[in-house]
Amino acid sequence: MASFLQQGTRSSISGHLDQGAVIRLWDERHELLAPDTDTIVLSGIEYCDSAGVAFLLELTDFFAARGTSLKLVSASKQLKKFIMLYDLNDFFIEEAQQGE
Repeated sequence: MASFLQQGTRSSISGHLDQGAVIRLWDERHELLAPDTDTIVLSGIEYCDSAGVAFLLELTDFFAARGTSLKLVSASKQLKKFIMLYDLNDFFIEEAQQGE
């Protein structure tokens, strides 16, 4: 299961963000982050599958609809592999800038 830790305008996600976690988190997805959150730190994610990535993109879309930019940063090693495999650099800004 994934857990969220809010620290000011940054939120960190740790654990497993897989289909099972997404199903459990889906109904509360709009309340998981403080309204002024501008960054999600992903370095604590141990495992993420396509449902987890879709969930992260849903969170960014929700904030974008409210006129706020939400950055996804510091992807874990496992998540970086997923980003590269599926060419998702445009959504994970930090990785695109680093060229990893």
